[in-house]
Amino acid sequence: MLEDHHAGPKHDSLLQVRSEDDSDSAWLVSYIDIMTLLVALFVIIIVAAEAANPGWLTHEAMSEAPPVLVEDASATLGVPLPDAFAEQAGPVYVAGATEPGELAAWAISAALGVAGLPDRAPVPPPLLARAKASVQEPDAELPAMALPKLLLADSADLTAPLADYMLADYMIVLTDRPPVNVQTVEPEALQGGPTLAETLPERQESAPYLPDLDGVEASRVSEGINLRVQNQLLFESAEAGLSDAGEALVASLVETIERYDGDVSVEGHSDSRSIDTEEYPSNWALSSARAIAIVQVLEDAGVTTGRLRAVGLAATRPLADNDTLEGRARNRRVEVVIHVE
Repeated sequence: MLEDHHAGPKHDSLLQVRSEDDSDSAWLVSYIDIMTLLVALFVIIIVAAEAANPGWLTHEAMSEAPPVLVEDASATLGVPLPDAFAEQAGPVYVAGATEPGELAAWAISAALGVAGLPDRAPVPPPLLARAKASVQEPDAELPAMALPKLLLADSADLTAPLADYMLADYMIVLTDRPPVNVQTVEPEALQGGPTLAETLPERQESAPYLPDLDGVEASRVSEGINLRVQNQLLFESAEAGLSDAGEALVASLVETIERYDGDVSVEGHSDSRSIDTEEYPSNWALSSARAIAIVQVLEDAGVTTGRLRAVGLAATRPLADNDTLEGRARNRRVEVVIHVE
C-alpha cells in the first residue's frame, strides 16, 4: 500500500493557527480597558467638583490666585541656576503658584485637557433677573411728614383767615393729649398770610414738647414747661416722704427733664389750713420738705445737681378756692418747672 506523506503537514497547519508574533499583544486589551476606566473616573470627579464649586477651573480663578513667596528659586526648579542669576539675592514671587501640599488647578487642567471641562449649568432667567434687581435699588422716596394738628383756644376768632401777626400772640407747644377748651384750625384758615406756611413749621420745630404722663398735668408757662402733680399721688397726709408709687411717678419725669438744658425748679404748694406738728411746724416747712424729697429722687435718677432747685411756697399761690374741699385738694400739689430758653 502506498502511504500518504501529506498527513503530517496537514495536522501541523491545523495546530499552528495562531502566529508566534501575536503572543505579546494580548495585554493591550486589558491596558486600554483600565485607562478608559481611569479617564471616566477622573471625568466623574471633575463633574462632581464643578457641581459642588462652580467655576473652580476657570481662567479667572487661576489668574486671581495669590502669589507665593519662594525663598530659593533653584530648589523650586530642581536645577542649579547660573552664577549670574544666583547672585541676585532675595525672595521670588511666583504668580499662580500654590502652597505646599496643594494641587495647582492649571496642572489638573493640563493633565486632563483631553477630556475637556464639563459645561456649567446655565442660570435660569428668573434667577438672573432677581440677581440684577438686588444689585442696586434706588432708595424709595420717603413720604412727606405730616404736620401736627393745629389747635387754638376757644376764645380765638377763626371766622376770618388766620393772619401771620396773630401767631405772635400765641405760644406754640407740642403735646400728645390736646388740652380742653380748644378748637381745631382748618387748613383754609392757614391761607391768610403769605409766609404762614413757612413760619408755622419753623415755630413747630422749636416748640417745646409737653409729655402725656399719667397723673401729670403738663402746661406751657413763661419760664418753659410746668409739670404739675397732685400731692395725693406722691405723699401721705401731713408727710414729706414719697410713697413707692410717688417715687415711680417722679422718675417718669426724668426723660422730659433731660430733653432740655435749663434749670429745674421743684415747687411745693399747700392749702391754707394751718399745720403744727413736731416735724413740720408750718406749711412752709411741709412744702419745702416735699420739694426737697422730689429733688433728691431726681438727683438719684441722674439729673445734674447744679440744675435742681427746691422751693417751698406754702399757700401763697393757690389754683382754686380754699373754702371748698375740691379747691384745697387742687392747691396741694408739687410743680416741676423746666426752664427752657
